[in-house]
Amino acid sequence: MIDRFYGDAAAEASGRFLIADETGLGKSIIARGIVAKAIAHLQDTDGIDRIDIVYVCSNADLARQNLQRLNVTGDPAIGMATRLTMLAKESRRLEAKSTGAGKKVNLVSFTPGTSFSQGGWRQGNADERAMLTIILDQLINRTASDRRTTRLLMQGTVASLRNFDGWYVNKLRKDLGGEPDPRIIDAFDLAVRADGALDRFLELRDAVRGKQRVPPEIKHRVHDSIDELRRHLAKAGVDTLEPDLIILDEFQRFRHLLAAPESGPAAELAHSLFDHPDARVLLLSATPYKPFTNSDDDEDHYRDFIATVSFLTGRDADRTAEVESSLAAYRLALVNEGDPAAAAARVRAALIPLMTRSERPALSDQDDMLTTRPLPGGIPTPEDLADWAALRQLGETVGAPIGLEYWKSIPHFATFMEGYKPAERAKNLLAGPAGEAVAEALERARGVERRTIKAFEPVDLASGYLRTLSAETLDRGWWRLLWLPPTMPYLTPAGPYANVTAASATKHVIFSAWSGVPTAIASLLSYEADRRIAEMSELLNENTAEGRKNVRLRLQYRVLDAAPRAMSTLSLFWPHPRLAEVGDPLAAARRAGGMLDSEAVLRELEPALGSPEEGGQAWEAFFSYPGALPPELSGADPGALVGDAPDDETDEDADIASGLELHVQQALARIREPGDPRHPSLPALAAHAPGNIAWRALRSIAGADATDVGLWRAAWRLSSGIRALFNRRETIALLVAMAAPGRAYWQAVLDYCSDGNLQSVLDEYLFQLRSERGGARLDDAGLLGAATTAAEAMGLRPARYIGHEARRDRREIAFQARFALRYGGRQSEGAKESEIVRQGEVRNAFNSPFAPYILASTSVGQEGIDFHWWSHSVIHWNLPSNPVDFEQREGRVNRFAGHAVRKNVAAAHWRDVLASDSPPWDAAFDAASRAKHEQLGEFSPWWVYPGPARVHRVIASYPLSRDIGRYERLRDALALYRLTLGQPRQEDMVELMRRRGVDGRKVPAIDLRPPQHAPPD
Repeated sequence: MIDRFYGDAAAEASGRFLIADETGLGKSIIARGIVAKAIAHLQDTDGIDRIDIVYVCSNADLARQNLQRLNVTGDPAIGMATRLTMLAKESRRLEAKSTGAGKKVNLVSFTPGTSFSQGGWRQGNADERAMLTIILDQLINRTASDRRTTRLLMQGTVASLRNFDGWYVNKLRKDLGGEPDPRIIDAFDLAVRADGALDRFLELRDAVRGKQRVPPEIKHRVHDSIDELRRHLAKAGVDTLEPDLIILDEFQRFRHLLAAPESGPAAELAHSLFDHPDARVLLLSATPYKPFTNSDDDEDHYRDFIATVSFLTGRDADRTAEVESSLAAYRLALVNEGDPAAAAARVRAALIPLMTRSERPALSDQDDMLTTRPLPGGIPTPEDLADWAALRQLGETVGAPIGLEYWKSIPHFATFMEGYKPAERAKNLLAGPAGEAVAEALERARGVERRTIKAFEPVDLASGYLRTLSAETLDRGWWRLLWLPPTMPYLTPAGPYANVTAASATKHVIFSAWSGVPTAIASLLSYEADRRIAEMSELLNENTAEGRKNVRLRLQYRVLDAAPRAMSTLSLFWPHPRLAEVGDPLAAARRAGGMLDSEAVLRELEPALGSPEEGGQAWEAFFSYPGALPPELSGADPGALVGDAPDDETDEDADIASGLELHVQQALARIREPGDPRHPSLPALAAHAPGNIAWRALRSIAGADATDVGLWRAAWRLSSGIRALFNRRETIALLVAMAAPGRAYWQAVLDYCSDGNLQSVLDEYLFQLRSERGGARLDDAGLLGAATTAAEAMGLRPARYIGHEARRDRREIAFQARFALRYGGRQSEGAKESEIVRQGEVRNAFNSPFAPYILASTSVGQEGIDFHWWSHSVIHWNLPSNPVDFEQREGRVNRFAGHAVRKNVAAAHWRDVLASDSPPWDAAFDAASRAKHEQLGEFSPWWVYPGPARVHRVIASYPLSRDIGRYERLRDALALYRLTLGQPRQEDMVELMRRRGVDGRKVPAIDLRPPQHAPPD
């Protein structure tokens, strides 16, 4: 790659290259390496003053996920996610001097839906219109009337003119710290005058002057005017960029940008980037063109493939023709019994200068990392069949058929049918003469009732698939789990974890073709998890906000008569470096030569830490024990020491910050004037207190540049997140119900941390977070960033989903969800910023050991997003129409250092961990890297590793369903589709090869693996 971009091969190369590795094989990791080498090359290249790397991806959540990975400099200031129209705001940052040695590096991210839009929301967002307003003020607005009328035209959907001017225009002007970049203004000015865009805007300004609102008859003209002004502003912004490397990630979602510039404004704008002198373009996608298309698909594999090749050659007609010719020869060799090996070699020679594709190796000739199992729907119950009959009747009554797939896929369809045509028709008809008939049909259908949900009463899950999924999760006790069991436990699992083993537990990702499925699954499973807690607990009796408040919060920093009254709580979450070292469960396991039970650890600590109580309290001994705080912090102000109050899911604790500060004052007083440093509970606090667990976990990823102060502050941040987890009302109801009689809540927290191996859970999680940041040991800023990410995952707020009663009034039913969540809204395109942020939060939480344990999505989660950290199970709720979609869906969990890989590494190398003094996961993967698995090559141990764990392809189906036959046909096509790369009429070709009995595993396929270079001497 680097040779073709900057080396000896660059002269004959186009400067464009595609990495099309199989889903999950780490294209972004390869891109990170290319970024690093490109920066190193450009640092020594004359004529380049700064290095601009542009990253374009399909959505903002993907940008947030991958920007951090691509930032190889370690400087958090270089990354910016923005819009082309807003580059006038960022240009000063682009041109700022480097904070370190060498040239300034900028990493700028755009999303096509906001920067290269062709159609859609023509007005853009309010920030873009505010930028246009500020620029027009400078160019043409001379009077107060000019300025007011311009704001009226730019107001858009903002509630009032005052709000638009105050919240957007004035705020942006303040953020700019002056005027926008004059180069952008000048380029914009020239462009809008040259093509008449400015004149058209001025006509509209005159037409609206003096009015209170934009007349309806010219609104479309206003939108068109804003749209063309936005496009000119984007083009002016592009011209200020000096892109050296452009990365297009999962670009198949916006491949219209690769079309010839004259094909449309979006492509023309994109080529302003691509055709910049000396720019290199790197394309990343496992499916750069739809790899397999059926005869009735809207897309055409052959056309898309050749268009991609044409872009990669730089529109070189001769090189594109050679690719077409070699592919035609390969097709003839396959179907006419020619020499497919020679034909495949010719294709490789034509394509390898343009693209590479690596595929995941098998563990052996007959085994790989994937296994298939069913999610049986079972035999439908009489109530299920009656519901199907009622839904058919409802569809006929409202004039919108309700097909069998609705009933099979969406539990309680009558409750969760919003967004579908039957719901819209029913709503309209209920208000008219046919209302009575529609109401009767609705009430015959099965639906959830609001009173049932309010009273925490059982609800039939109304779906064979969902009943089976509930049996595999909730019935096995997952509703009692605050985190998944660790892959490599140090202590014998106990309590709720005794029967939930790491081998059997993994999170599930569900994909469905129907947008109603994720909401129904998340609502019903989360409700059932909460209902089981309520059934077990005497505290949680009503499923309402007021009912939940009946559960008293137990981990508040309470103050009574100006004195702290929850010092035991503070001792739980205070990182005590010396006690943390003494009570390390991993060190105890290493001394014992294997996993041991918690009681054995406490017995080992008893002689040094335990003593008769004699009136003393545990917290007094805790803070009296030496080393409770790094010496540099011993004189710190209490408020500055712990910062802001932890974020709880409650709005009734306004005094928590002051209460915490008083508790810290008391702790510091005890540290300065210690008492007896022994207590019967001190061994448990040393080993299992969340503050000490957090400190040990962060120490395992800390680098040489990390300081004791930085480690302590990060540990406090992480333990505050754990506190929020244990201070949820559902958690309190659960732990109080499970606790032995007489145990205080803080002691129940210690018991739960011990039973669930929280230490090994966090060691594993923080190892993953460190890997996400490039794999190097972290400094203070990195530790705090990792701690914050983990705390935010634990603190994810519950979602609120809405269903409706199957009655005439269609009363809303609110479901609180956390056990299972949906990823992405019903409308993936044009999502609001708040929805995009929420998607990132949900992804972050799912990629943690904490809830949600089930994530349901439509195709919005199918490409580019990582879900593999704690999941190796993909449930195909509906079969995809295309065999390649199996790879796309399963690629979400079959990825770098995924859950299945870690399980296999841990199973094989636990003894190596015990014999090492390195952090546990470093020791495990170091041992795995030394192990000999030559058939796996460089993919071992991070992508593929032998062992019992597999990625699960779970197929949902009913007995005797046609889906069983459909799956077999899709599986056969999956084995053959790789032979149809770059071929027209692929479906016909697969059918022809199937009839000839062609074995896709034995016929020479087109090999696009990168050339192997001998290592340097």
